[in-house]
Amino acid sequence: MPRIASIFIRPNAWKSAVRAGRLRKTPTALLFAAMATAMQAIAAAAAGYPDRPIQLVVPYPAGGAVDAVARLLQNGMQQQLGEPVLVVNRPGGNTIVGTEYVAHANADGYTIVMVSLPHVANFTLFKHMPYSQSDFAPIAEVTNTPNVLVINPSLPVNSLSEFIAYIKAHPGHINYGTFGIGSSAYLAGLLFESKIGQKLVAVQYHGGAPAAVAVMTGEVQFEFGTPLSVKGGIDSGKLKPLAVASKKRVPFLPNVPTMTEAGLDFVNGGWFGLLAPAGTPQPVIDKLYGAVKTAMSEPKVVSVLDQSGTEIVVTSPAKFGQFIADETKVWHKILSGISIDAK
Repeated sequence: MPRIASIFIRPNAWKSAVRAGRLRKTPTALLFAAMATAMQAIAAAAAGYPDRPIQLVVPYPAGGAVDAVARLLQNGMQQQLGEPVLVVNRPGGNTIVGTEYVAHANADGYTIVMVSLPHVANFTLFKHMPYSQSDFAPIAEVTNTPNVLVINPSLPVNSLSEFIAYIKAHPGHINYGTFGIGSSAYLAGLLFESKIGQKLVAVQYHGGAPAAVAVMTGEVQFEFGTPLSVKGGIDSGKLKPLAVASKKRVPFLPNVPTMTEAGLDFVNGGWFGLLAPAGTPQPVIDKLYGAVKTAMSEPKVVSVLDQSGTEIVVTSPAKFGQFIADETKVWHKILSGISIDAK
């Protein structure tokens, strides 16, 4: 074992050992030497990482909550890594299009993706997935955010209890906007249905921003939006917030009660996090994690997210990996009766 350890640490040591007659040139020795050489190459590549722009793929359209968080993260990561971080929107397929692009990208740290709740829900909702959880390496969870129930201001209601009564008075005629089956808005709608005992009609849009606009224009009556995606509409008076699905009120909506305060046992929200292709060298993952952690601690970022009701939660790669595994199991139980043919 001492000789093998020496070879493992010093990739070229086996050559001199063979010449000196101290070690036979066996397949095992060659294997360890090859492994050591490969590890040395990986370490060298990681030491010089990055030396070109990094793609941060957002599997949603521009303007939604995930996109907004990615762009907040973008500047800080660029400063830490010394190379441009390019936010690339690749929406479609309930986030599958953009996520698949990263799953099949080179495992070198130059292509990463920001995922959210649909990433784990999709494995139950879709019968045929073009990737698996094992195709990704976790980098970090970034934020956790509650949903806000917002309605079109033209509706004759001013509280959650009045809205629930309105829904019951118009059975089968109340529509809510979501940004895909399996999205946080869709899942919130399913939970809301179960809590109030009424069926609602889900209308799908291509992101949080389009869903919010649909509520503003009256295409649908309400939605469960993330704070960042509905803040502009609330500030302009085009959206009326009724309640926040969080344990405590959010700072930018101090007068809006939580669902619990409004009389309904309902806590629901979404998380955002970063993944890289599986096989990305651990030193590269660690460097990305460090850049994210520093970027998310910048006072400007903290202030913007705090005022929007979004909690900064930067966890280690290992903890985020365990979180992903746990979330996949949780939502499999909840959604096991719902599936989509993804052919």
